[in-house]
Amino acid sequence: MIREDVICLIIGYAFGSFLTAAAVARRRGMSIFKAGSGNPGMANAMRLFGFGPGMAVLAGDILKTVAAWIVTGLMFGWSSAVTALTTVGAVLGHDFPFWHRFRGGKGVAVMCSGIVLMAPGWGFGALAAGAAVVILSHYLCLGAVAIPALYIAPAWHFGSAVSGLCVMVLTGLAVLANAKSLKALAHREEPQVDVIGLIREHTKK
Repeated sequence: MIREDVICLIIGYAFGSFLTAAAVARRRGMSIFKAGSGNPGMANAMRLFGFGPGMAVLAGDILKTVAAWIVTGLMFGWSSAVTALTTVGAVLGHDFPFWHRFRGGKGVAVMCSGIVLMAPGWGFGALAAGAAVVILSHYLCLGAVAIPALYIAPAWHFGSAVSGLCVMVLTGLAVLANAKSLKALAHREEPQVDVIGLIREHTKK
């Protein structure tokens, strides 16, 4: 009989591997992998298609994570461990979707959604801290890694050992997904991003 944790990972992976950005680009007759930065995520979609489609990609990535959580929650309960395992599966699916030859995105929105679902108070706190890191440093990659890293201790203390281990895995996946940017940052070659300025620019259009 298949173990509960494996089922959570599989269900999370199945939902996570649906790339919303790829679907949005396909409706416009484009391949998200061949346009802009080539990353199937919200930032690339927003640069290519505008604020509305970018927000649609964000909403889709959040919804697929919530959908996976609902399925596993109904099957096994709403514990932090079930949520954490489902989130790891969803991030793996988003980052390495098998029907896109394991070429996916960075999984930031998926990861953030899962962290909030584990414990909303601490989750939103980690998101706020990560956002502050990005706003102050102007480096998206630092925020992407800071969010799960800052959530490790709360996951262990207020959740379970499984939750803590899963958030450590999420931190490792964030580092892996942002490895190119982090390496460039170490060599002072990573471009800075004015997130507040970009939001103002896109909302004016």
